[in-house]
Amino acid sequence: MVKKKKIICIVQARLNSERFKNKILKKVSGKTLIEILLKQLSFSKYIDKVVVAIPKTDKKLFNFLKKKNEVFLGSENDVLSRYYFAAKEYNAEIVVRVTGDCPLIDANLIDKGIKKFLNSNYDYVSNIDPPTFPDGLDFEVFSFKTLKKTYEESTLNTDREHVTSYILKNNEFRRLNIQNTRDLS
Repeated sequence: MVKKKKIICIVQARLNSERFKNKILKKVSGKTLIEILLKQLSFSKYIDKVVVAIPKTDKKLFNFLKKKNEVFLGSENDVLSRYYFAAKEYNAEIVVRVTGDCPLIDANLIDKGIKKFLNSNYDYVSNIDPPTFPDGLDFEVFSFKTLKKTYEESTLNTDREHVTSYILKNNEFRRLNIQNTRDLS
């Protein structure tokens, strides 16, 4: 019998966006955007747990989320370390990366990516390189081993801020991009 791997979806979120402050707490039809996003993720057949990883300085967001959700507090600027320590704390074997900017994320599309990852030898599966799906449906799937290597080897501030940019520019990682039947990016 094959042991099931623990799949943790980590959603990075913050309130201090420069263009639209507090956007994930804005309401649409009585629900905040982050609540809509988390509901969408609950439809995944593969994700074992969803963790919202936020800056430790974001007390307002923490107080809003802590009642109903798993929340991890980490670095504001070193988002890679926030992901790494969240994944480590929740014993993730596979990490799904989603941003708080994607309230209409499609769990079926994420499941397609997870299934490709599970049935392959890739270190990283996404739909962003190059993008062919509409903006807001972005996801990435990678092993904890890949995240750990990225965390340990990334030295550039841009790689620490953008979590997976080191993976995307490093040819030692085996990558797969899921493309839409036509480019709607």
